[in-house]
Amino acid sequence: MHAKFTEENFIELADFFSAFSDTSRLKILFELLESEKTVSEICEKTGFSQSAVSHQLSKLRILKLIKARKQGKFAYYSLDDEHIEHIVKTAVEHFEEL
Repeated sequence: MHAKFTEENFIELADFFSAFSDTSRLKILFELLESEKTVSEICEKTGFSQSAVSHQLSKLRILKLIKARKQGKFAYYSLDDEHIEHIVKTAVEHFEEL
């Protein structure tokens, strides 16, 4: 499979995996595993400041791990698709088996 990957693909994949190397981003992803949430809801659940959450959400959106849905004056964040959910859950299962 990796024979099809270019150097640029490997760089993009490394960037993708780097998203999981930050505890703040991981905690946000865990919250979004449960359900979509607003910035305020994520702040309440994680204890992070609004600016910290917004900063991490921006990074996660750039890496296409999450998406936002606008409703009125609020943005609701969720995992981008079922692949992201699967990656996080598989990593947790692996960690629990160590």
